[in-house]
Amino acid sequence: MEMQSRHRSKRGAIEVQEPEGEDRLSRLPDDILHSILRGLPLKHAARTSALSRRWARTWLRALASSRVLDFTDRDFGRGQARAAAATVSCCLRFHAERCAALDVFRVALTSPVPGTGAAAFERDVGAWVASAVARGAREVEVDLRPPPTKRGAVDESAAFVELLGDLFVATNSLARLALGGFSLRTVPAGAAGLAGLRSLSLSHADVTGEAVRGVVSSCRALEFLSLSSCNLLKSVRIASGTLRVLEIVRCPAVRELRVNAPALESFAFHGDTVYSSDYDDLSSAVDLGSTPALRQAYLSHIGFDDDVNAYQDREYAYSNFLSCVAHARALTLCSVGLLHLWAQLGYDECVDIDMTNIQELQLLLSSEGEDDDLQSFASFFQINPFPLLDRLFVSLPSHTTDASDAAAALAGEVVNDSRMMIPGYAIVPVDDSRMMIQHFDFVLDHLSFIKLVNFRGTRFQLQLLAFLLKRAPALEQLVLVTVGEEGGAPVDEHVIQGWVSGMRKASAEAQLIVCRSSEDRSQYPVHTRFYHELEE
Repeated sequence: MEMQSRHRSKRGAIEVQEPEGEDRLSRLPDDILHSILRGLPLKHAARTSALSRRWARTWLRALASSRVLDFTDRDFGRGQARAAAATVSCCLRFHAERCAALDVFRVALTSPVPGTGAAAFERDVGAWVASAVARGAREVEVDLRPPPTKRGAVDESAAFVELLGDLFVATNSLARLALGGFSLRTVPAGAAGLAGLRSLSLSHADVTGEAVRGVVSSCRALEFLSLSSCNLLKSVRIASGTLRVLEIVRCPAVRELRVNAPALESFAFHGDTVYSSDYDDLSSAVDLGSTPALRQAYLSHIGFDDDVNAYQDREYAYSNFLSCVAHARALTLCSVGLLHLWAQLGYDECVDIDMTNIQELQLLLSSEGEDDDLQSFASFFQINPFPLLDRLFVSLPSHTTDASDAAAALAGEVVNDSRMMIPGYAIVPVDDSRMMIQHFDFVLDHLSFIKLVNFRGTRFQLQLLAFLLKRAPALEQLVLVTVGEEGGAPVDEHVIQGWVSGMRKASAEAQLIVCRSSEDRSQYPVHTRFYHELEE
């Protein structure tokens, strides 16, 4: 006999509860359960295994009936790569048994430490990719992060997963392929299975310049190509009539970049300066050909050749690289590049780079406080006319010195009176006539918007700000985004307003907005992702 429990309600009536050991969710039809579970994040769906024996595999079967298999949850497989791999294999097996359609397959895992079942793990991973492609998936993303070392760094010596040599021989439905931690040495050039690929991303890959060229030649419809952290890549030579977006990020060994992509609209490069070993022709290493459709370009060396003085023969190579993308309407550069240009100006008065098309400029500053940083910033505007520049974004270092008494330091005084930091008391005026960069004479007569991020009010930042305000007669809005709590105590908004009010301005009508990052509702630059911060 089935036991039931009874109890009296507050009204005195006897209520019959559900039979012990049974719940209403478990009595729902499978199709309803599966529709519920498919809508949950992976980690939440997996936790339903604890509800009952029936639920132990219900979430997995629910996922296996979906057209999208997504195992990219950041908590999935954390510290348990082999168990996570078994789950993925099981799900793919269930999916095949159900003969369900598969559109998207995504996995993100940390590879196991070599010698702890890594070989079996690599075989499983290779089988996943082959299965997803064979099942007709349009999007396949498998990101295998190298295992961390004892000090937390990434173990770049980890083995790469070999793709099956015949994986892309037959035609398939692939439109997007993203692989991290793989070797592409066995992929043949002209593979029919890559002909319809529109997006290709390779990260931490065992790939050579020859392999990249062969793969790209197979992708006759390719529009997006990203090469990231491919440490063995020394030469990038690609030709594509359909390529619109090209990203080359943290590939430190690249010493040659030759691209023939007339339809290119967006280009991003973060890495070491690409220069030729031929001293007589240092600029010959970079050739992007004709790119009339280029709309935006990102060129940063932060974290690589920061010590410009150690690379005095690279300035010509940098200016040549910059000239290849300077005709874009939106451009992002870094302080390392500015120092390169300034160093070249020291022994070559003619640095001819046409930047007359630029409407938006973003400058990423990795350091501040040195006179060279101010000089290179100012000379950049002096030697390059910007007749159409409308928006200027300056990303200041996220960590720098204290801002105390910054305004007093600018005025050449030593003031320790805390009253100058209190609204209502006199603020020491900021006069840029005493600055080292005051001799530069030019006007940014079309500039209407300036935004400084990570603003603290240091001496360097105030000099920079005063320098710009004096040369922007059409300025309509100035936005100063202060540091958050993680960057130290923010400067009081009234103090900043006092500093700005003491500066000479070419535009008396400019609106001042001081806010934190979480409160910022103003314009954002085209490039909001900074690759050097992602690396850190």
